[in-house]
Amino acid sequence: MVQGEHTAQNPLGEGEVLVKTEFVWADGAEKDVKLAGSWNGWMPIQMYHEGGGMWSVVTPVPAGTHEFKFIVDGEWKHSTRHPTVGDDEENMNNIRVIKGPPPAYVEQQSAAKAEQGARRKRCCSIS
Repeated sequence: MVQGEHTAQNPLGEGEVLVKTEFVWADGAEKDVKLAGSWNGWMPIQMYHEGGGMWSVVTPVPAGTHEFKFIVDGEWKHSTRHPTVGDDEENMNNIRVIKGPPPAYVEQQSAAKAEQGARRKRCCSIS
């Protein structure tokens, strides 16, 4: 499990806290590696070649348990370096538990946003 930096509220306005999370594919590729996961409807995310056989990406992921796979040179693959879930090679996905921030952090961020909104109203209201 990799825990990342906590970010603000979900930009889609769903109220979920997103966690910047790094994913790594270290088994080589000829041309390209993408990441796809359950948190974003399995939409591929471009990974970046770090040299040698290593590719990585940091992406915001909501707290919770998520399945993911890598698309290596156009072929969907799971990694043997990450925990897996599934009953056979065809249905095998990697899995990761993303921990969100502690409740005190979420409360602090919500209070800060409320105060910021109140300041904007005071400074920007037209009489």
